[in-house]
Amino acid sequence: MICSHCNKRIHIDKIVEQRGKGFTSQIRCPACGAWLGRSAWLLRIKLLGFYLALAASLVAWWLPDWRPGCIVVAILSVIALFTANLMDQLQVVERPPKVEQHFDR
Repeated sequence: MICSHCNKRIHIDKIVEQRGKGFTSQIRCPACGAWLGRSAWLLRIKLLGFYLALAASLVAWWLPDWRPGCIVVAILSVIALFTANLMDQLQVVERPPKVEQHFDR
């Protein structure tokens, strides 16, 4: 994973802070301290697209009369799944606090 705030690579074993559960879970970047998360509605579209494509494929396999409609539904579900997968990236949910630098001369 790459942090969308500082553009540094995040190693999974270096993540120590996490908040939220399920679709709204967030992690803190160990490099910059920004909270990162994924879009909940895109995750739901990916899940719905996968299971709808699977169900439509199984129905098309077992019920030959429904095959043309189920194939169309399965193809559209896979397209929605791939589109949501391409759009889904880590987003900055909360930026780290800015540290003011004072230069005394």
